[in-house]
Amino acid sequence: MNIGIDARSLQERPWGGVGQYTYRTLHALFSRDTKNEYYLFYNALRTVDVPHFSEFPNVHICTTRWPNKLLNLCIKLFRWPRIDSLMHVSLDKFFMPNRNFVALHPRIKLAVVVHDLSFHHFPEFFSYKSRLVHWAINPRKLFTRADTIIAVSKYTKDDLVRTYGIAEEKIRVEYPAFTFKHASIETLKQGKGGHDGYILYFGALEPRKNIEGIIAAYGLLCSEEKDVPNMVLAGRSTFYVKRIKKRIATSRWKNNIALIENPGENRKAELYAGARVFVYPSFYEGFGFPPLEAMSYGVPVVASSASSIPEVCGDSALLVNPWDVREIKEGMKFFLRR
Repeated sequence: MNIGIDARSLQERPWGGVGQYTYRTLHALFSRDTKNEYYLFYNALRTVDVPHFSEFPNVHICTTRWPNKLLNLCIKLFRWPRIDSLMHVSLDKFFMPNRNFVALHPRIKLAVVVHDLSFHHFPEFFSYKSRLVHWAINPRKLFTRADTIIAVSKYTKDDLVRTYGIAEEKIRVEYPAFTFKHASIETLKQGKGGHDGYILYFGALEPRKNIEGIIAAYGLLCSEEKDVPNMVLAGRSTFYVKRIKKRIATSRWKNNIALIENPGENRKAELYAGARVFVYPSFYEGFGFPPLEAMSYGVPVVASSASSIPEVCGDSALLVNPWDVREIKEGMKFFLRR
């Protein structure tokens, strides 16, 4: 069987949650399946650094050189060119690890992964450009075209049914399985010893993660308590970073707050290893990997009680109302006093 895979999400660096999910899912798939032939579709006018999975003989790369905006516009307006035609392969199935612009021959079975519907429920959390792209992709039409939808959580499945009226039998829930990269023993020793650690947020630096709420809660905590550890905000940079920097600059405790953009995997491990408390009061998540990563390092977690987070974290995290700054503050205080 010839299976096409939309690998365009791997072209965006640094990878966010979707990029990490795509790479690790594909690597696990190729490691297990040697019978089917896989064809990865990339498109970029210029050469980009992308994984080729060359260790797997049944994985093939199909790269086109269209300007991305032109390709997307043509697919949006004319449903042309078909991706399978650009790949010059007769495909049986096409797998999309994330929503994107796509046109395929009607006989090709389509499977789409849905990570969340944040673009539908909270458009204000996205830039104008991102909102325009979401509208142009037309998720409702894409999900209707799909033969199978893979939801990363039961919450996301239920959200798809509520929001778009998609039949439940069309949606499969498959929880992502990640192998987290741990810091070395020496790093762990250095991180946990010799100082009081810090309060850590790690994730995309974007509005729906409620980073301004974290900063406000930290300010309340510092006003009420003595010897509060520093705060570290780290993760993939977005358009929202400018606002975060302004918010930090207006805080009375700005000298105690560090902002780290786009840390690499090694730095990420060190950050988790040195944290005393991890805080993640996101307004909306389809799954939410960072709290699980923090738990894997033995760091106590304060997480949101909204959307999929209770499903993912269960009883292993202290859940707080993300819209209540004082509750976030109390969550951090609870673990700092232990």
